Amino acid sequence: MNRYFLLAALGLGLGSPLARADDDDDRLALRLVAVVRDPRLKTTQRAEAAHTLAKIGPKAHAALDELQHQLTLLRKAEQEDLQEAVAEALGAIGAAAKPALPVLAKTTGRSTDIDLAVRGATKQILGSEDRRDLAGLIEQLRSRDEGTRLRAAKVLGTLEAGAVTALPALTAVLSDSDGDVRRAAVAAVRRIQPTAKPSKELIQAYVLDLGDTDDNVRLSTVRTLGKLGPAALDASGPIQNLLTDPDKDVRKAAADALVRITGSS
Repeated sequence: MNRYFLLAALGLGLGSPLARADDDDDRLALRLVAVVRDPRLKTTQRAEAAHTLAKIGPKAHAALDELQHQLTLLRKAEQEDLQEAVAEALGAIGAAAKPALPVLAKTTGRSTDIDLAVRGATKQILGSEDRRDLAGLIEQLRSRDEGTRLRAAKVLGTLEAGAVTALPALTAVLSDSDGDVRRAAVAAVRRIQPTAKPSKELIQAYVLDLGDTDDNVRLSTVRTLGKLGPAALDASGPIQNLLTDPDKDVRKAAADALVRITGSS
């Protein structure tokens, strides 16, 4: 269903009163978001309605609450096209969609395409003229609430190089007592400076995860350190300890990592 067919189906054709310059934008946005939330319709139709909201841009702010709600209802990568379209619509709304940043942050990790859509939407919402919001996110990294710190680190990561001024605050969070917060900070630092040599603080954050009780966390971490090669030399001691890890996959990954890091078997 293309955009013009959708508008016609809603009674919003180009010749209708709602399509003229003096349109009631709120009414238009609410009718479109009603399509987005209707589970009886095909996913393609719902996604097309969200794309149309994106084309309307900031004037679609009346749909903000319902768009956020739709993202909370969807799980993992289900109806992926719809999730991407909803993220796109939120991004196009711009600064008025700032309350949606925590919801967008929680949506990351579902699929590569959804992550790309979320990152794009986050950049749009903050925008170059709204970089002052970085100060708020940096302040949230100092919150006593783990959830607040986690969301702030995730959002900063989506900004990539645009969040370079947040690096000192993120570096401080690399030693956070909460593993999820610490790993989000690690991911953010690497996204902001993907080609930079890993700092001692970053390596130490990985070292902390080598002692995690979760086998998968230890395995993923030691593999990452191995890929860093000699830059992860400070982690060679803790990695050596994993050669006697209860998990055989961790033991093998540790041995492989040491070869890459130290150059000797």
